[in-house]
Amino acid sequence: MKTLTSSLRSVLGCGTAAIILTTLISCTESGQGGKPPEKQTRSWADERSEREKLQTAYLNDSTVKRISTDDAARTPWYSNRLGYEWFKAYPLSVNGIPYVFLRALIETYPEIWNGEGSLGNLGFGPHPDDYDPATGQLLPPEQRHPLPYGLFTVQDPAVPEDKRTDNVFFSCGACHTGRVYVKDRVQYLVGAPNTEIDAQAYAQLLYRSGKMFIKVDSPDPSQIKADPDQVAKIASFLKTKAETDPAWFYGGRTPEERSAGAERARVQVARVLDNLPGAVAGLIASAKKTELMYHALTSKLSYTEKNGQKAPGVFGPRPGRMDAFGIAAGLVALHAKREGFFARLPDDHPFFAGLENLPREERLKQAGQRLFATAPEWMPHDPGASDIKSLWFSRDHAAANWDANQAAESRVIASGVSSGGDPSKVDVRIHEPMNPFIDNLPPTPYPFAVDLDLAAKGKPLFEEKCASACHHARNEKVYNVGSDMNRATQITPTARLGLLELTREACELYVENGGSDWCRPKRGSRAGDDEAYFGMPRGDKSGYKADVLHGIWAQAPYFHNGSVPTLWHLFRPAERPEKFIRGNIKYDETKVGFVWDKAPQLDEYGAGDTVHFAEHDTTLRGNSNAGHTYGSEWSDDQVRAVIEYMKTL
Repeated sequence: MKTLTSSLRSVLGCGTAAIILTTLISCTESGQGGKPPEKQTRSWADERSEREKLQTAYLNDSTVKRISTDDAARTPWYSNRLGYEWFKAYPLSVNGIPYVFLRALIETYPEIWNGEGSLGNLGFGPHPDDYDPATGQLLPPEQRHPLPYGLFTVQDPAVPEDKRTDNVFFSCGACHTGRVYVKDRVQYLVGAPNTEIDAQAYAQLLYRSGKMFIKVDSPDPSQIKADPDQVAKIASFLKTKAETDPAWFYGGRTPEERSAGAERARVQVARVLDNLPGAVAGLIASAKKTELMYHALTSKLSYTEKNGQKAPGVFGPRPGRMDAFGIAAGLVALHAKREGFFARLPDDHPFFAGLENLPREERLKQAGQRLFATAPEWMPHDPGASDIKSLWFSRDHAAANWDANQAAESRVIASGVSSGGDPSKVDVRIHEPMNPFIDNLPPTPYPFAVDLDLAAKGKPLFEEKCASACHHARNEKVYNVGSDMNRATQITPTARLGLLELTREACELYVENGGSDWCRPKRGSRAGDDEAYFGMPRGDKSGYKADVLHGIWAQAPYFHNGSVPTLWHLFRPAERPEKFIRGNIKYDETKVGFVWDKAPQLDEYGAGDTVHFAEHDTTLRGNSNAGHTYGSEWSDDQVRAVIEYMKTL
């Protein structure tokens, strides 16, 4: 009998991605799984090894091919290898903090950046190349990458070349590359959710740093004054370090790399010092925006006690989770103060309702004032933090996000807009190859032992009760299965309109500056494009989608809000813990999920490695572990068999 992997190898040679997907994940297609084999012809260790080779081959495939956004006149340019490179190391936006300035902040203000607030304690793991391949241990600090994995630098092309700084921002890989500890080594999982990262806590550190520089605060930005003593403190650090140890900034494995890094540091420090008031003003402005979005709006509206139930902290900690759309709604309120946002809207746009007869300039002004003033009415009133999603074989997903509120063609650019905050600074170019890259990205196989005979017993149960019912490819339905509904219902029509227009603006600016129009949905009408950019809220019909469960083993904790630690607890609702630990990358092979009942020790993954964890309290608003009780009627033996089979997905 032909094995699963031999089938994969034959179709891989033909380049038929759809056949690969069907072959590998046949169990997820209703009625296409076939009968479980009576006899396994390959061990799981061999099967796992072959699947790992196939994923590696996919990531390294440099074959240039045409993609769906290429028209007939365009020269093909995409390859999986290019997509992977842009996925892991190219920032989503160009408006991050200057790198040498960030390093100076970390060293100058240890009360903010060290301890619980350090980058290591925010779940940004080391770069994969920072581990010695022979021992699996981290290399000496001076030989590692200067930034943790997921944070990279990019220069703003809108700035004159001789004034450009290396600005630090997230790459796609920051949130969508997981880690697991296997045989005393850290293994990276390309396309898996990063179960450690705490992106909103990073925003808090930048906020606290910006507040440190304010000597005179004011609601009027023109009246804010920077503290000259703090500015001098940073300037002194940068000057001294650039003169005495410039190689410290960028590092390098070899003397040649360190020499080149030192020269780069001198240039970058000089550029920051030449415009240090501007860099400080930018940090202060970022802090004031964060203060408005998180404190003045989101915290007071959503992150409050309600009906005696406490709320989580607006900044976290919440490793592997974020309230992306709740915070993004605050972004809409922020842009309500910007006239340029409204100037791009058509005269019949809903934001202008009742203002049609005003002169254009007055109409734009009043529309902005009204949108901002009414923010407490249209912004979310419930916290809706959710888990970062897996990206494996994204072509099987009918729409994006937990509640299917975006079409596939807009999912990546919308992420760039919401994370970067400024449509004009989104690096739209690097988002185009993300869709083809994640559409066909194979999952990392389960890295531990699998009892294939037991898995064969669980396969028909899974196919009958899980795959055929809900978890099949391209399922467009959303479901209310009794789980916490905050995430599904938090977006209002007004917030939706604002978010889709910010996404459209990023696209249009890119096209106007000579870029490809790949980011336009092209649905035939503005209303059709609106639905692609951001679907209309469903009201009492809201719910969550049931994705195909590619690589489900790596997506623990489970549910949209990550409130169920293991697959065992998923099928045994009565045993779900009220509180458990999130962020551990050691694995519970018995219950199948990351270790949840104890916190990792400081050096648990090796000396100097990052450790970031937090308690998930299901009694807090938005954190409930109720619902989705399917499988609870099965016997323990049946549950074990189904879980064993799910390890192989």
